[in-house]
Amino acid sequence: MAGTLHVYDDAFPRARVAQGPIRNTPSSDEFRANSYPEPYRLLPIWEASSPAVYFGAMADAAEAMGKLHRLIIFGHGRVVNAAEGAGVVQVTTGIVIGAQDISASNASGLSALRGKFAKQAQAELWVCDAAAAGKSGGLSGRVLCQAIADALRVEVLAATITQEYTTVNQAEILDGGWQSTAVFLPWEGTTVRFTPRLG
Repeated sequence: MAGTLHVYDDAFPRARVAQGPIRNTPSSDEFRANSYPEPYRLLPIWEASSPAVYFGAMADAAEAMGKLHRLIIFGHGRVVNAAEGAGVVQVTTGIVIGAQDISASNASGLSALRGKFAKQAQAELWVCDAAAAGKSGGLSGRVLCQAIADALRVEVLAATITQEYTTVNQAEILDGGWQSTAVFLPWEGTTVRFTPRLG
């Protein structure tokens, strides 16, 4: 057994209304409609989860599925304004998930998934500005994506600009707030592939 493991920030999009939180969660229907390898597993990462906890959960899920064909990580891109020379540049520093972002400094935790991929597998970052080129102080989206590819030892596909997504099936949450299904595809703008540097 192999297939597609979709890891997502359970608190996405990290927004609230007066009645409670807004929750936009993915659906396996999107994978089926776009011919992603079956079977599908959705793995929510709770907002309080530390990197050690969520990297471990990802590795356990991958182990249970067998050799993955696709790993998808879905969450907001963390983009900050940084002073660079006489101006300001926007820099992608991480992926908002759990209690602490996935960043270039902790992406090595994804190495727990090494050896759990099928031949010619890839990871996809369904994340705004994940591969953006803006850089400062050694940080950039491209540094982040390369760190993820190096840790996983599979190719990583990511976009350079903000990604649009739509929501369907909106319903009230019993305890307050709103729940919808998020539809990410198609990609916006240019996507970039990052090949792992083995070593």
